[in-house]
Amino acid sequence: MSRTSEWRSLDQRQRHVLMCTLSVNMLLFFDQTSVVVALPALQREFGASATRLQWTITAYLLALAVLMVAAGRLADRFGRRRMLLAGLAVFGLASAACAAAPSLGFLIGARFVQGVGGAVMQPLALAATSRTVGAEHRGWAVGLLSTGGTTLLTAGPLISGALLEVASWRWLFLVNLPVVVFAFHQGRRWLVASREPDPQPVEVGSLVLLMTGMAGVVVGLTEIADWGFAAAGPVAAGLLLLWLLVRHELRSPHPLLPVALMARNRALLASLVALFAIQFAVLGNAVYLVLFLQHGLGESAFTAGLVLALAGVFTPLLSLTTGQLTDRRGPWKLVVGGLVLATAGLCWVGMLAPRAGLLVLVPGLLAFSLSRPAVFTPASTGAFTTTPAERRGLASGLVTEARQLGGLLGVSACGAVLTAVQGTDLTAPARLANGFEAAMLLASAVTAAAALAVTAVLRWVR
Repeated sequence: MSRTSEWRSLDQRQRHVLMCTLSVNMLLFFDQTSVVVALPALQREFGASATRLQWTITAYLLALAVLMVAAGRLADRFGRRRMLLAGLAVFGLASAACAAAPSLGFLIGARFVQGVGGAVMQPLALAATSRTVGAEHRGWAVGLLSTGGTTLLTAGPLISGALLEVASWRWLFLVNLPVVVFAFHQGRRWLVASREPDPQPVEVGSLVLLMTGMAGVVVGLTEIADWGFAAAGPVAAGLLLLWLLVRHELRSPHPLLPVALMARNRALLASLVALFAIQFAVLGNAVYLVLFLQHGLGESAFTAGLVLALAGVFTPLLSLTTGQLTDRRGPWKLVVGGLVLATAGLCWVGMLAPRAGLLVLVPGLLAFSLSRPAVFTPASTGAFTTTPAERRGLASGLVTEARQLGGLLGVSACGAVLTAVQGTDLTAPARLANGFEAAMLLASAVTAAAALAVTAVLRWVR
């Protein structure tokens, strides 16, 4: 059945709910990458260092990565419709605050609040879609959400670059508002209120350990250029808290993160490793490629957005094809091949960046672009097909969490390497090129290690 026929076969309520959840998904993916292109504009307006600029991305990703794991349980207790609408309201108000930000510190705080709203919205939008359209349309509807999101993830920098050519960076947040109003109206009118009669408790202790542990690691990595060796303190403290979290989760009757499930299902673990690594590379590449293009090569915001879109162009185009190949041949050869291709593409971009111009980077970016659909769809499918039906909700949450944590640590770790090499001053093109090279080689090392780890885990399974 064609996509048009699928849409026509939905009833009125199903269509309106899908318009709401598709709008939510597109907002979330757009705001992950749209601000990346505006970093040089923010640097000019606020006179900020590379470290401070990085927090406009990291604050949003930190809130998404940490709070998303609790969203489902909060919705079970307080109502799914109510929580989704509350998330939309928080996201919209925070977007308005970002647009009006008088200082970079205010903007960073508003971006964190924006991430809080996003952390509530994303899992509930997926759940609302699955519940509303029914089993006969579920695969198509979830695929539509994924395509809409990845299209905006890819096109976001290009849209942002075009907008920055004619308007202030503040419009990157103002354009969210009509979409938020539309989604809120659709959800308020058409979503059915529901909640669990006997919801599982939210493990507040686990949530605190996760938040403080991740915050310690991220703060240490982000501030390493300014703090030097002292940055090892928060990183070590964060890692200790995360270790305590794992121990606590293994004993808890209602774990926030099902560590025991990951330990037992090694194919699921392989999927999560792959998804973490590829998202580490995607956002690590996106943030620092834009800085290198604009500050290192002197390209415009629109050109930087166009190049960044090139690095993701195959994700929406080939996701359906890689899904079909996964159905016929299984996910793992595609996943490992995609990680190897990502490693090669990132090595190409990193090693040639200090020595060549923009056009020489294109083959590496295209290779990296091809790697993304080869990993995302097959690895996600592998996570679901190797998990019992009654645990697939947990698997879905783990897939999302692996990607969020990968993106968060990709921005933080690549930024730490870049600033360690070139410092926090963005006005020295030669040093910036060397820092960008080091950051891309780190990202390539992560994808290479993931390819080896996935191969080892799968041999262990057999």
